Amino acid sequence: MEMLQPAPGRTVIDATFGRGGHSRALLERGARVVALDVDPDAEAEAQKLATEVGSDRFRFHRLNFGQLAQLMEKEGPADGLLLDLGISSPQVDRAERGFSFQQSGPLDMRMDPTTGTTAADFVNHLSEPELRNLLRDGGEDRDPGKIARAIVRARPLLTTADLATAVTRATRGPRPGAKHPATRTFLALRRAVNREGENLAQALNSVPQILRPGGRLAVLTYHSTEDRAVKIWIREHSEEEKRELGMAFGHPNPELWVKPLGEAVPTDEEIATNPRARSARLRGAERRNERSA
Repeated sequence: MEMLQPAPGRTVIDATFGRGGHSRALLERGARVVALDVDPDAEAEAQKLATEVGSDRFRFHRLNFGQLAQLMEKEGPADGLLLDLGISSPQVDRAERGFSFQQSGPLDMRMDPTTGTTAADFVNHLSEPELRNLLRDGGEDRDPGKIARAIVRARPLLTTADLATAVTRATRGPRPGAKHPATRTFLALRRAVNREGENLAQALNSVPQILRPGGRLAVLTYHSTEDRAVKIWIREHSEEEKRELGMAFGHPNPELWVKPLGEAVPTDEEIATNPRARSARLRGAERRNERSA
């Protein structure tokens, strides 16, 4: 909230809505909120909130955050944009959504379960080299070749338990205090199923059109691949970076783009209260005027 500075007269985009925690906090501070999400369960919760506060203060669109340009056509520019990446706790906790290896369910992993390719389609039909590349790039698995080979040998894989078992057999298995060996595999598949890397890139590229000058961007990431992409984007578009590059080449560049607003990670107390916050990182930037006199 401090990074986004919500207030009466300001419009903030909440992407994605999830179960509405951020939207409610923004509304409590007087902001008008435009939320989006592709999950039909999120849409149902959003409709309840719209009934509570009215459509003049809260509006919802069934869109992915990669479709911010499309949202811009419907709602116009905003003063704040929150990108809360990854999946929500209700999605993880529902076995039938297939996001978690902690309980057996269908290998689905679609944030919008009404359309698209499932995780089962990926693990059962991709070639071994294709699986290896997916695991390496999407989840940074430490031994993607071995895991991909184990998945191919274990086909057909129909449930999250099937996949977790195949990965565990290919590795040393769960060790006390360590992450489950299937964590990165599930992450890579979820990102591929939902095209998360592509959607993040599209969302960041939309920032200059979405945010008014002085508008604030806040991004919550939950693993290093996402955080690195956000960090690089902010650095490449920051006024400090452009000035340094301009001076290096003998042509000071007066163009302003974004001002970095720093970063934050959860405290030990917060992690103790909410263990799922342990990998979260918040980064922010302020949209500046394109040119400065």
